[in-house]
This record gives sequence, structure tokens and C-alpha cells, in this order.
Amino acid sequence: MLAVATLRPQTGAIVDRTHLEEIEVGLELVSDPVTITSADIAAFAELTGDHNPLHVDAAAVGDASPFDAPIAHGLLVTSISSGQPTSADRWALGIYLEETRRFVAPGFAGDAIRTVSTVTEVRRSRSKPDRGVVTMQVRVLNQRDELVQEGVDLVLVACR
Repeated sequence: MLAVATLRPQTGAIVDRTHLEEIEVGLELVSDPVTITSADIAAFAELTGDHNPLHVDAAAVGDASPFDAPIAHGLLVTSISSGQPTSADRWALGIYLEETRRFVAPGFAGDAIRTVSTVTEVRRSRSKPDRGVVTMQVRVLNQRDELVQEGVDLVLVACR
């Protein structure tokens, strides 16, 4: 059974954490949807320096592109999906070790994406027995339940 986090009213700090022993294979974590905006795409282009016309120039799409509108950067979609709150935010440590993604379909401004992660493996570290690794199969879906990205995340989690 998963531990439930308790918030301190004054600080919002999490008191209880979920530890490796409480995470089971098959656990599904589903985020609320987040809508990608044109402003998000523009800000990501500025932040990263990736001003590829497919992302930032509506005039570049059409004949010169397989898409009807500018597309969100694949790494923007990955970044949004990584930051979407789920119960994994309560995992003790909860440090990403690895994140892989396959870009299956484009994300567009106006798309509401949500992330569905399923725990596929839970293992204690042999070299550092105070922690372990949780492996999750990750799917990023748009508002039409179309697969936008898929991949695998490895998260470091503390043991009790």
C-alpha cells in the first residue's frame, strides 16, 4: 500500500514520503493535462536557441513541412511531461537517473498533454542498499488520447 503524504499547513512541506518498499510493479501514475501554448513554444525557443522554423514560423509550415501548423519542440513536450505533478512527487529522493523518449507524433499549441507512467520494475541497489531504482514505462498522450511520446524513466528512491 502506498503511503499518503501529509502537508504541513503553514509551509506546504511534505512530511511523509513514499519509500521504495511501498512502490509496486503495476502502479500507474496519471498526471492532469497541461495545455501547450504558443507562448510556451516561443519561450522554449528563446531559452534553448532552437529557432527552427518548424517551431516558430507559421509561414514555414505547409508546403515546406508535413505539418499544418508550427510544432512544439519534442524536448519541450518531454520537459512538460517530466514536470507534471503525480504521486511520484512524494517519493523519497525521487531523483531522475535516466529519461528516454521516442517522439511518436508532434505536439501543437493548444494540445492538452498528460503523462501516464506505469511502474515496471522496483529494485534495491546492491552497492547502496539505502536506495533503489524504480523503472517506469511512460506514455505522453494528447487530448484525443493519441500517443505523442513514449519512453522509459529510471528514478532513484530512498528505502526505509
